[in-house]
Amino acid sequence: MADIGLNQNISTDSRDFHIQTATLVDEGVIRTEVFEKGRVLFVEHYHYERRQPADEIGADTRLREIVDKFHQSIIEEIDSLFEISERVFEIDQPSPHEKIGLVFLYTHIFDKAEKHFKRAIELAPKRHSSYVYLGRCYYLQKRYKQAFDLLTKLISNDIRFPDMYNLMGLIMKEKKQYRQAFQHFKEALKGNPAYIEAYFNLADAILHRIGSIQGAEKDAEVKKSISFLKIILKKIDNYGNAEDRKQSGQINKALNERAITKALKLIHEYRENSYRRRIPPEIIGYKFYLRLFYSDEELSSESLANYEQKISSALQINPSYPDLWHYLALIHLIQCRYYFLMGMENFRDATRINPNFERAIKNLRLVENDGREFLSLIKTIV
Repeated sequence: MADIGLNQNISTDSRDFHIQTATLVDEGVIRTEVFEKGRVLFVEHYHYERRQPADEIGADTRLREIVDKFHQSIIEEIDSLFEISERVFEIDQPSPHEKIGLVFLYTHIFDKAEKHFKRAIELAPKRHSSYVYLGRCYYLQKRYKQAFDLLTKLISNDIRFPDMYNLMGLIMKEKKQYRQAFQHFKEALKGNPAYIEAYFNLADAILHRIGSIQGAEKDAEVKKSISFLKIILKKIDNYGNAEDRKQSGQINKALNERAITKALKLIHEYRENSYRRRIPPEIIGYKFYLRLFYSDEELSSESLANYEQKISSALQINPSYPDLWHYLALIHLIQCRYYFLMGMENFRDATRINPNFERAIKNLRLVENDGREFLSLIKTIV
């Protein structure tokens, strides 16, 4: 089966995006990259069911249909996101501003994210999470002073979010103030001992510190730092998943060989793929939520199926997301309504073709009368 690729330029909200979709047939994955001004904003993946060699007849056509639907769903999602942004600015509620701000943040459309976080703060000055998200928005744009000033105000008000301290540690590391970075990462871990990202960030800061003192004949300090680093790796082994433990083992092996540069590269690549470029599962839920409640257009069956697949996959990996279970329930209810209305139309088709088809006439009458309560229930919930 041959690989399939699609390329398309779209314009929305006076902005130009390039959408590039390709298949990785051997892996059963469709990959879409979204660019703006030559810069990759975000990447989406869709895992499709691969056919066995015996089922190859018609497989190319089937795959082309899947690729096209996924490609179009990404375009539809981008278009609706900017439309929803305008709608949210008409509503004086901080929660939707924070949610759409996070969607823009993780798709690296920072200017829009910043506007929504600032509006959320205006509407709810004590909503401290929005300050942290705005700080992350500044940090990812390398506006470290603005991020530092914003988070310092929170710390001075005795706000103690692990995410806030983790972010402050990252800012200090960028400033090469490693001791301050250590302290902030430790505060993050004090608030959440299972905070895997903070462990990797702390390990990264220690390795940078080791790199800065190696040439200064401070071998005892290097040994002490490596010993502490090994304690951190054990914490990752205790709290992390299989991928975290695998990475920890590779870093530990590099440390035993005193390959500091290799260990630093391993951590950098893992942090980049697992945290900086990864879109958290809850963001998928927010995209669905925002389109459901704030878009003018009803979600298509293809979009619903796409969200169902993504949320179900996220829950298979980690089932402890109550919001995602809630969103999945809404998707299934909407799909029930869709198929219910389709079934009612099918009964009508049957009676149009054969006006004397008594069973179809009876079933249509039952659906039209008794189904109103069912449809009303779904409308009330959704």
